[in-house]
Amino acid sequence: MTETKLNLSSLVVLSLMVAGFFYITLNNATAVEDGLYVIRGISVDVTANSASEARTIAVAEGQQRAFRAMLRKMTPKSYHAELPEISDSELTSMVTGFQVSKEKTSSTRYLADLTFDFKRNMILPILDARDIPYSETVSKPLLVLPVFDNAGVKNLWNEPNPWRDAWIGIFDRNEGPTGNQKRMDDWAQIKTLPILVPSGTLDDFKAVSVEDAVNLVDQPMKDISDLYGAGAVLVAYATLQSQGGIRRLDISYQRNDFLSAAVVESFTGGDTDPDIYRAAIFDVVENLQEGWKDQNILDRSVINKLAVSSQISGLKEWMQIQEKVKSIPAIQSITVRELSIDKAFWEFSFVGEIEQLAGALAQRDLVLQNSEGYWTMDTRISN
Repeated sequence: MTETKLNLSSLVVLSLMVAGFFYITLNNATAVEDGLYVIRGISVDVTANSASEARTIAVAEGQQRAFRAMLRKMTPKSYHAELPEISDSELTSMVTGFQVSKEKTSSTRYLADLTFDFKRNMILPILDARDIPYSETVSKPLLVLPVFDNAGVKNLWNEPNPWRDAWIGIFDRNEGPTGNQKRMDDWAQIKTLPILVPSGTLDDFKAVSVEDAVNLVDQPMKDISDLYGAGAVLVAYATLQSQGGIRRLDISYQRNDFLSAAVVESFTGGDTDPDIYRAAIFDVVENLQEGWKDQNILDRSVINKLAVSSQISGLKEWMQIQEKVKSIPAIQSITVRELSIDKAFWEFSFVGEIEQLAGALAQRDLVLQNSEGYWTMDTRISN
């Protein structure tokens, strides 16, 4: 009797697991990174004959700016001059809705921050038709450790560290760029490579020292990365010199997860020290975003297939894996060849290179690897 109950229970779980699979197969076409097509923080300030007229003009203007900011976020900078212009009426049909915050009006003036939600299935064909490459992959956060060399003394957590103060001001207090509307629009968006800066707590001190950071020591890098839920750590080492009233900021930055040489840059100018720190940070962050996009642009002319096996602990893990896999835009379809209580045999159809697929899976803590000619995809186990 007990054996019969166990078998029936197993069949019920297996049925639910199979039902879960069909859910992801039917809905994979609409899967997309959360928030990629939601463009926020578009600040408008319009004066017209009346407040209602000013609002109409502001929404139309904001819609156009949001559309361009979205395309710039997804496409390489080298293609920005080729991005299309779309009429207001066409663009309106691509918007599912918009939200308004910080709204203020007078008899003739309208001010607000606008958020627009665009339809993915109407945006991508515009880029495809013009052969403009794009990336939809969003990274796990990158944790930045700003190390400042003050006359030969290296500071990370200790003061003075004006370099770290500038990073915290930008990312914790939202002190973004000013003056240039396009840059402000772009900065307001959730980045495809999100940036985190440690708050400098006692746990941070315990996790990594300045020498650990400078030398990219593996275990401390992993400890602080885990502490913040980051995918990787970037150490940004800076030295400021001043000669004849001219400032020069030398920067070297390197990730702990890439076997590549450090990037070295120099910046000059700035009316004050904070000015040159901020200018350098905006430049570094832009380079990081462009590098991430370049790595994750998919060749959509070729669709590849890959068969994998996955170990699963039960229904809960199976459902979690489904949610992660269906959120990867590169995956076109999934077929389950065999399914049991503890293992699944899958077949993926995907665009792009297998290394790009592995990278996208890694952002969701799924490990794709080749084991003696057989591919496996399993949930990463934390140490």
